[in-house]
Amino acid sequence: MSNSKQKRILLVFVVLVFVIFSLGGKAANAYRWDPDNDPSIFDPNFKYQLAELPPTGQLKNKPWAETYWPANKGSINIRWNQEEPDGFGYYSPSREELLQMPRSELAKLAPSEKYDIYMGHYDYPTKSDAERFADPRALDWNGICDGWSIAAVQYLEPEPVDAVNPDGIVVPFGSSDIKGLMSFVAAAHFEVKTAQVGVRCKHRLSLSDPCSDVNAGALHVILANQVSLKQQPFVVQIDPKKEIWNQPILGYEFEYLGSVKSKYAAEGVQVHSTLLYTDELDRSQWAPSTGMANFPIGKMEMDYTLDLDEDGNIIGGSYDWGSRHPDFVWLPLNHLEFTEDFAGINKLYKPVKNRL
Repeated sequence: MSNSKQKRILLVFVVLVFVIFSLGGKAANAYRWDPDNDPSIFDPNFKYQLAELPPTGQLKNKPWAETYWPANKGSINIRWNQEEPDGFGYYSPSREELLQMPRSELAKLAPSEKYDIYMGHYDYPTKSDAERFADPRALDWNGICDGWSIAAVQYLEPEPVDAVNPDGIVVPFGSSDIKGLMSFVAAAHFEVKTAQVGVRCKHRLSLSDPCSDVNAGALHVILANQVSLKQQPFVVQIDPKKEIWNQPILGYEFEYLGSVKSKYAAEGVQVHSTLLYTDELDRSQWAPSTGMANFPIGKMEMDYTLDLDEDGNIIGGSYDWGSRHPDFVWLPLNHLEFTEDFAGINKLYKPVKNRL
């Protein structure tokens, strides 16, 4: 290689390094939010003045925890309430066999089987329907976390219930059985309308690739308004890469570290933020978990700078280099209803009380 070519390569490298470091350590997304990141997508009446936004907030009604019903475990066809859970290839009992089956064995059946038995459908149509969401070769993160999140932000956690079918068979449903059915309907049979801030990133080129992740300033505004001022949950997609991990929001904590210079606004404020969300259960369970010691709470620590205008209003923001952050946030706009083939869920659903 000639000396002149080596010098040109070195010059390009130096320029690239200069550009990266001239960003001041910020590289996760655009500073001012674009139309895809505008917080008013959620609510045009949000407050934006930093002084009016509470530094902490937590929902009084916590969205409930559940597994995301992984596809490679059988989705809601998994018989989770037995010593060795099984989601594939098993035989479902006939009406005659069910009439002789003890409660302890009925309790071990899958949520889909239980619902079919409760409805008197011994050809198991719900189980067959759920098979399209079940695949033993599916990736570990593949499931119905979107359905879980929709149901969890709109309904209180269900209590266990014993339900009698048309032939007098008493079908015992655990809390997770009913949550699985609600999640399945939300994922598979509900035309949800959503408000979304931020755009999913599937092919991030590098750590500095903005890829339209939710703007740091927009996220700050949404957290304070939705959680603290409005007490209304929403959903956060916590993985900024190719996987999808939808989680219902629980709360947040903001620590303001001081003013910093901003190239993009009148003032900058450095923030260390903690995002709290409902995490998945490791395994479905019979009893509700809301308000109990085993309620799983996930945390995401974030560092970013808020950009403020002359009046102290947040107009954008940027994550620090290497800081964790969500991909996007979203909110279901229409209410999940259980109708037609799934109208029976309305009788099964008994919301948990005095456990918040």
